[in-house]
Amino acid sequence: MNRWRSSGFRARRWRWPKISWSRRRTGWKASGWRSRRSTTVQVDAKSASSGWSSRQSKPKRKRRAFFIALVIFTLLTVQLFVYVDRNVKGPLMHLAKIRVKQIATQAINRAITDQVMRGRELDKLIEWKTDSRGKVTSFVLNYNEHMRITSETVDIVESSLKNIHEISDKIPLGQALGSPLIASFGPRIPVKMEPQGAVKVELNTRPMDVGINMVLVEVYIKVTEEVAIVIPFDLEPEVVETQIPISYLLVVGDVPMYYYDGKGQPVGANREKAPALSLPMQSIPNSGGSGSGLGSKQGGITVPAQIEPHAPPAPADTGDVQQGGHEG
Repeated sequence: MNRWRSSGFRARRWRWPKISWSRRRTGWKASGWRSRRSTTVQVDAKSASSGWSSRQSKPKRKRRAFFIALVIFTLLTVQLFVYVDRNVKGPLMHLAKIRVKQIATQAINRAITDQVMRGRELDKLIEWKTDSRGKVTSFVLNYNEHMRITSETVDIVESSLKNIHEISDKIPLGQALGSPLIASFGPRIPVKMEPQGAVKVELNTRPMDVGINMVLVEVYIKVTEEVAIVIPFDLEPEVVETQIPISYLLVVGDVPMYYYDGKGQPVGANREKAPALSLPMQSIPNSGGSGSGLGSKQGGITVPAQIEPHAPPAPADTGDVQQGGHEG
């Protein structure tokens, strides 16, 4: 076989590869340049694929950690919100009651001030009834003036409530911890409250004894106001009742000839001429005697004994006054 030489390269003998057409051995691989190239490409592909998978696993871990942290943060936030809501509710309701009383008092005072400034003739509220001698026997309320004052008071109070649309206030977060030391610390939580209410007005009189023959009649307005503070997700009603006097009338009657104290003894300048009075006898409980007593027990039930009525004592003489004893 002829030798072949190439110019510029190392001389090398070229031979035909030996090819056997017999049965191929197990695990046989061709030793050509293509087989080496394919194996190299496969190794590079494996190494590249392993590097890509490692790069892909890192973002998955980050996403999982972020999701777990987000869930924990959400649970803690909800728990903190529920805790603060439960502990702030008490101070918030107390503040709402105070605001309700302030609003109701302001509305009532405004109504009364408006009534006084209008110059109502309050003397027309009461109509006196007299006898033939001109003495006062009774009195009644003037219905027209009564209804006019009542309706105007209701309108003024309701208009005062309508003018107050919202009440804004702030409660420190330290109130939720229940400690008096840190109750005023922490961020302040803004709260909006809306007043709603109904008004009931009554005009009444009240007599008061001033002396033996004098009666002071007081005319007053009774304002019952039910005001509620509407807080988000809650409602706190409060009833405010106020009695404001608007007029006083003094009724002077006749002086009695005789009058007595609490013990039944006559007092005053004419006590010597006053007739004697017999006070009712007080019942004395039975000490267990069988014959005498005010009652007897029958089957566990006390049956009162019948007492015969006694004759009233004879009137005392004009000049003599009994001091509580009798002559023996």
